[in-house]
Formats: sequence, structure tokens, C-alpha cells
Amino acid sequence: MLVVKLGRVQSSSRRQFLAGLSGLVGSTVISPGGREVQARRVDLQTVMKNLQAASQRLSGLQATVTHRRVNTQLGVQEPRQVGVLRFSTRGNVRRLRVDYTEPQPKTVVVNGSEAILIEPVLNQAFVSTTTEIAKKTASTSLLTVLTDAQQLSENFEILLDGEEHLDGQLTTKLLLRPRGKSQYLRLEIWVSHQNWLPVKQILHTRSDYTTIILTNIRLQAIPEASFKVDYSKYKVVRG
Repeated sequence: MLVVKLGRVQSSSRRQFLAGLSGLVGSTVISPGGREVQARRVDLQTVMKNLQAASQRLSGLQATVTHRRVNTQLGVQEPRQVGVLRFSTRGNVRRLRVDYTEPQPKTVVVNGSEAILIEPVLNQAFVSTTTEIAKKTASTSLLTVLTDAQQLSENFEILLDGEEHLDGQLTTKLLLRPRGKSQYLRLEIWVSHQNWLPVKQILHTRSDYTTIILTNIRLQAIPEASFKVDYSKYKVVRG
């Protein structure tokens, strides 16, 4: 239970404070008069509204991304993948780049509808769509959650699933189930109360699940040149 104690404030400020609790459920707040006021946790409408507002304000982001896939049918856990993620949106064009360092170097770049996966170990550049690249690296699934909360509401039934502290920040967990045909059985998304962005996701399919975590998030402009890569020296595979 979260308890917040306030000092002496004017009655108008107290009214403003209590009014500000209207989007919260389940915490206890100590009013200026020493009286306990039952607050409410953030409701689903507030979370989705803040998530949408944050995505609309978001022009650039850099973070550390970590993800790992587990095959539930075979009981096999793939190696953890770690990299630096850069994201930018200008107009209707969404750009994403991840430079992986673990378990081996590789680069994923998304420019609008085109996506490129460069794997130096294989001397190969796979040029395709975001959907196809997503089958090889889960980080591209962040695009929808980062940029279009409205699309989430249209394509998924969304339920609140409690609050958790992750990496020192309060988050609201959302459970999403597809409204129609989808490669996913369900999604779990943790939305940070600090910036109202998704800091963790778990993507469940019929055969596996993938956990994606963002840390060291910095909201900053990302130069457009960051999303241009020269893959001419690699064997190019298109699909």
C-alpha cells in the first residue's frame, strides 16, 4: 500500500490534489488534515490515454534492448540477445535500428515498410518486410506499441493486470488478447508511469514466448543518417 503524507496546503490546493486522484485506485493517501483518503489505481482508460499521448509526443528514443525466446514445445531457451535500440518517427515514417552485441553482432534496420537484417557472421543481408524480419528478431514488434496505442485497442482486447515495480519504476501491466486472427495468443505489456512507454513485453505464440525489456531509456532526437546502412558488401537475400 502506498502512503503519501502531505504538509500544510491551502484548501484550494487540497481540492486540486484530491481531484488529481480521480485516475488512481487502491492506494491510501494522507490528506493535509491527517485524514486517510482512499485513492484509486490508474484505470485502463487513463493508461491507454497516456500511452497514446506519449507515443504521439515521441519523436526519438535510444535504449538498451534485451530479449529472449523460449520454445515451450521443445523446452529450449535461446541465447539472450542484447543491443542498442534507436527509434525515430517523422510524419508517418517509423524508423528503428538495433545494433546487437550479444550473442553475436548483427543489425536490424526498419525504414517504413522495408526492413533489413544484417548478419556479418553469415556474410548476409536479408532484405524484406517488417513482418518477415519480426520472425527472425522480436524487437521489431516494439514499433506498434511505441507508436500506435489506438491500433492496439482496435486489434486486441485489453485488460488491466495489476501494477508492478520494474527497475525502480512503477508500471501497469496490460494483458492483450487478439480480436481476430493473429500470430499471437496473447501479449503482456508493462507500461511505465514515468514516461508512459512500454518497458517490457512478453509475446506468446502457440509454440513459444519472447520476453523483451527496454532499459536505459533516453528520449532524444535520432539523426536520420543513423537508419542508413550500406550492405553492398554482403550477400543480399530478398524475401
